[in-house]
Amino acid sequence: MNKIKKILPGLLFVFLISTISMFINDSIKHIVNLEALTIGIIIGIIYNNTFKTTDVLKPGITFSLKTLLKWGIVLLGFKLNFRALIELGPKVVIMIVLYVPFVLILSYLFGKVFNINNKVAVLLGVGSGICGASAVVAMSSCINAEEDDSIVAVSIINFLGAIGVLAYSTIAITSSMSNLEYGIWSGISLQGVAHAIAAAFARGDQSGEIGTLVKMGRVVMLVPVSLVLSYLFNKENKESKVKFPMYILYFVLAGIISSLNILSLESIKILAKLSSIFILMAMVGMGLNVDIKSIKDKGIKALIMGSLLFLIISITMYFVSTAIV
Repeated sequence: MNKIKKILPGLLFVFLISTISMFINDSIKHIVNLEALTIGIIIGIIYNNTFKTTDVLKPGITFSLKTLLKWGIVLLGFKLNFRALIELGPKVVIMIVLYVPFVLILSYLFGKVFNINNKVAVLLGVGSGICGASAVVAMSSCINAEEDDSIVAVSIINFLGAIGVLAYSTIAITSSMSNLEYGIWSGISLQGVAHAIAAAFARGDQSGEIGTLVKMGRVVMLVPVSLVLSYLFNKENKESKVKFPMYILYFVLAGIISSLNILSLESIKILAKLSSIFILMAMVGMGLNVDIKSIKDKGIKALIMGSLLFLIISITMYFVSTAIV
C-alpha cells in the first residue's frame, strides 16, 4: 500500500502528459503525424528542463519507465500473427531476416564514421531496423545503454518516422508501384509500427494489410537480436554483465497466443491499445528524465547519421521490394 502511495503522484502526472500528447496528436495528425510518443517525450523534456521534476514525482516516473515499459513490450506481442507472416512467402520472410542485420551493421559502421558512441549507433540501428522507439527501449537494457543514449535514439527515430510517413504518403499517391510492392516497401523500411502502418494504409486496405504483416515480421526479430546483443555486450564488458530481458520471451508467447486465435479480436485490440498506452507512458517518463545539456552535443551528429541511414534504407528497399514481387 505504501509503495502504491509512493508511485501514485508521478504515475498520475505521467498519465496526464500522455493523455495531452494523444489529444495533441489527434488534433494535428491530418497535418503532420508526429505520433503521441514524440509529443510525449517533447513535453517531458520541456517540463523537466523548465521546472525540474520534483522528488515526489520521481518514483512514479521511474515505475513508468522501467515497469510499464516491460508490460507494454509484452502486450505488443498480441499484434503479431506468425501464420500470416509465413503466408507472405519465403522471399519476403528472407528479406526481413536479412534486412535487420543489414541495418544494424550499416548503423554500426556509420557510428564509426561519425564518431558516435557505439551504443547510440546500435540503438539507432535497432530502431530503424526493427520497430522504432519500442525496439530502442527494449534493447537499451540488453546493452546497458545510458538513459540519454536511449533518449537521443528514440527522439531521432520518432522524428524521422514522422517525416517518413509524410514522404511515403505522398509517394503512395504519385508512384506507379503496385499495392503489393508499396505495402512491402512501407512495412520493411519505416521505423515504428505506427509509422509503417500509417504509410502503408495511405495506398488503401490491400497495401495496408501487407505493410502491417511485413512490419510485424520485423517486430519478431526483437528476439534473436536481443539474444545476440546481450551476448556481444556481455563479451565486451566483463565487469558489467547484461542479463537477457525475460519480457522478450513473454512477448513471443503473446505472439503465439495471438497467432492461435485463442483470444477474440476485441480482446486483441484492447491489449494492443494497452501496449500503446504503457509504451507512451514509458516514453513520457524518459522525457521527464532528460537533461538537455547532457545530450545536446551527442544529438546533432546522431541526427545526421540517422537521417543518412534512413535515406539509404529507403532507397535500397524501394528497389528490393519491386524486385522480389
